Amino acid sequence: MDLLADLRVRVIAHSPAAAYAGWLLRQFGAAVDMRAALDPEGLGAFLAEGAAFDPAPDIPDAPGPLLITDAPVSDAAVARLRDIARESAVVWITPFGLGTAWERAPSTSLTHYAAGGWMCHVGDPAREPLAPPGVQDLFIAGLWAALAALGWGTRGPGLLEVPIVAGLAATMIYDAVAFQYFGRLRGRVGERYAPTQPTIVTLPCADGYIGIHAALHGMWVELARLCGHPELVDDPRFASPADRAANIRELDAYLLPWLARRSRWELYHLLQSHRICASAIPTIDEVLASPQLAARGAWRTVRTPSGREYRVPGPPARVIAAAGPAPDPDPADPGPWRPGALRVVDLSMGWAGPLVGHVLAALGADVIKIESHTHFDWWRGSRPPGDDPGLALHERSHVFNAVNRGKRGITLNLASPAGRDVALRLIEGADVLIENFAAGVIERLGLGWASVSARNPRLVMLRQPAFGSTGPEAGYLGFGNTIEGMSGLTSLVGYEDGPPTMLANACGDPVSGLIGSIAVLSALRARERDGRGRLLECAQLEGFLPLVSEALIHYQRTGELPRRRGNRRPGSVPSGVYPAAGDDRWVAVEVETGAQWSALADLLGEPWAASPQLADVAVREARRADIDAALARWTAARDAEAAAALLLERGIPAAPVHTEADVLVFEPLVAAGFWVGEEREPVGFHLYPALAIRADGEHVTAHGHAPLLGQHTAEVLRGLGLSEDELRELEAAGVTGTTPTERARA
Repeated sequence: MDLLADLRVRVIAHSPAAAYAGWLLRQFGAAVDMRAALDPEGLGAFLAEGAAFDPAPDIPDAPGPLLITDAPVSDAAVARLRDIARESAVVWITPFGLGTAWERAPSTSLTHYAAGGWMCHVGDPAREPLAPPGVQDLFIAGLWAALAALGWGTRGPGLLEVPIVAGLAATMIYDAVAFQYFGRLRGRVGERYAPTQPTIVTLPCADGYIGIHAALHGMWVELARLCGHPELVDDPRFASPADRAANIRELDAYLLPWLARRSRWELYHLLQSHRICASAIPTIDEVLASPQLAARGAWRTVRTPSGREYRVPGPPARVIAAAGPAPDPDPADPGPWRPGALRVVDLSMGWAGPLVGHVLAALGADVIKIESHTHFDWWRGSRPPGDDPGLALHERSHVFNAVNRGKRGITLNLASPAGRDVALRLIEGADVLIENFAAGVIERLGLGWASVSARNPRLVMLRQPAFGSTGPEAGYLGFGNTIEGMSGLTSLVGYEDGPPTMLANACGDPVSGLIGSIAVLSALRARERDGRGRLLECAQLEGFLPLVSEALIHYQRTGELPRRRGNRRPGSVPSGVYPAAGDDRWVAVEVETGAQWSALADLLGEPWAASPQLADVAVREARRADIDAALARWTAARDAEAAAALLLERGIPAAPVHTEADVLVFEPLVAAGFWVGEEREPVGFHLYPALAIRADGEHVTAHGHAPLLGQHTAEVLRGLGLSEDELRELEAAGVTGTTPTERARA
């Protein structure tokens, strides 16, 4: 792929964060010059292929092409990078951001997850919260860094920051917004994704566990029928998600016997064939053997310096087709668009697609979101039986209201010829079209690539199918949980003696949204050179695979399947999450060095902890149970914030396990302006997350509240040239509207 053929990038990678950012840009065609501290026989063979390997790569002395680094924060690094940023763009990944009280706090991936809010909702409510098993936080930061480089770093000199913890907070599923809306903490629900989502669940079956992700009403109806109990749909115990959540064990009494008679792969294909999102929760070897990924050619082979070969993920996006070239549109006739702005039509629903539109809005694009009042974005929420229209529940969704900020919104019934024709007129003048419908839907609506590119050969169109448009599973559906599960990540998360466990943020969705944003910006840059529009496909599963590349390479290198290990980190003793004073309060602690152990031993005050033999991590590993017990006694006697502060003062990586309420007041986020206030009817004023990118010390954000249903329909259609009589005719025919119809569902 050569979309970024004119872009040169320097990367100084101390960790996978900067290396992954460089890898991403290289997949889109950028010329990347990398120096990396990664193991060339391990993860470095994948992320830093062709790089110069250096255990301590230094920051360059002079300005040059765009620079991406995750160099540790120090006085010297601050001075040198600020100096370079005067003449060229610099993207700097740091744990907590510059100029905050936590700027130089010692940290690890485990403590990032704790501080950034990724842990508090994962695991059993009677046990400690769970973190992901590897450095997924660094991959998330690398995504944000690649986006920062491409979206903002190409505009000229300056320092762009990507705080890792902000990257995590920005990819939570807006729980901090939900807390403000509803006044309650989400908590942990063990095998369930959330208390409000009883049919997004990991349950045992005949040969392991199956992930069922039946988030929508139609999926619930089909699930009840499949398990042999269609009457459950009309049972008052299960009438709504809230009812099903209140009667989970009764619900499981119907599901578990049915699941117990079937294998996970049988269930996976059965559920998917009935349009229910599901994951077979494959292990890492099964991911490598996936027929879908093989049919798609999703793997490539890299060779290490010693000659070992690994199969690793290939590019996260593909150019499926191109059109044009075509001249620029007439700037004197903006039509319904804001003059001078990038023009984006957003047909997508949920999170992955709308996040692309949200990112583009933060870049200054004019994003027009198209829904229908008969079938609106499912993230607005389905209308439950007996819904009072006066409550306007479709305007009270914290997730919809968060990710659609900065957009205008119109309603068009795309299933009607008139609605399709108006949409085509709007798309005719657009730069970008985003869609994430199920396979074949966009073509049935008459808005497929052949139709739209014929009318607009400069259009960049993004598609985000769960598994890709080809292969034996091309038509299968996926939410973020499904993608996470099918990547192998879910199989790695969990207690050492427990089942596989979903993360709490539908992680596949924000990853896909960020990759889609990078793909669109890359295609737009290529269009500046050649005037061609392009059809992009970002298969969500393929884009997610790098986040499990550690495990993929470990398995191929050792022949051992990675196993679930709770919060333990290899080579770090102690490492885990320990109870603090108060109800469900926890502290994450990870000791990586002998000096950190010595400092911790002094704090614990246990005579045996002072033994010189415990300076050896192997000896500490043999006494891990004793050390964990002593540390748990110490943390339990203290407030989580106070315990973390004492540990950090002594150079020991630690952080409270923050809830969604805690991240709202976490100093590195608050001081940096990560939370942005918006007033929106009918929910009022709330704080929403910005992007995890700081330009000139301030977080980048999209301004303006999410649109009400059909809020800008008349304004936009008038801009297209429709008369008042035509607007009234469209409304009378049910093509447009601002109130959900009687049978409207997400």
